[in-house]
Amino acid sequence: MATLSTPTVTLGATSNGKRDVTVAGKMTFDASDVGRTYRLEISLYGEDLAGDKLPSGDGGADDLISNFMWVSGGLLLRPYKAVTVLAAGNVNYSEKRAIETSKLDEDAGKEIVGWADIHTPVYMPRSDEVYAQVTLGSASISKRSATVQAGIGV
Repeated sequence: MATLSTPTVTLGATSNGKRDVTVAGKMTFDASDVGRTYRLEISLYGEDLAGDKLPSGDGGADDLISNFMWVSGGLLLRPYKAVTVLAAGNVNYSEKRAIETSKLDEDAGKEIVGWADIHTPVYMPRSDEVYAQVTLGSASISKRSATVQAGIGV
């Protein structure tokens, strides 16, 4: 039976309004999986935590940021990667995508963090939290990564 390790998310460099996001982990297959083809799907979400000072209009549910896409037969894109099991054991995966920083800014806007004086508020961008949901299809297994904080703003 196929299993997934808990995936990791790494936020990389920002360039031209995009930030590199890498999702990595391990798939483990046993002898009964040999010859089967699975669908590896990766989605990024912005997590809304209980203590977040959410912008108005944010309903509080985790926001879908992006579904990773793969090339299929030339120019077509599909939201999964086909993984055919050739032998029992571990298979590592690491997928990197350049995601628009505006999409990663899941808690948009600024919040008041203090006062310079009684008339001058000090603003900081809201903190953003991102996690990956990885699904290995046909066996319907899914694992969520830990949440990583993008710092102050994106």
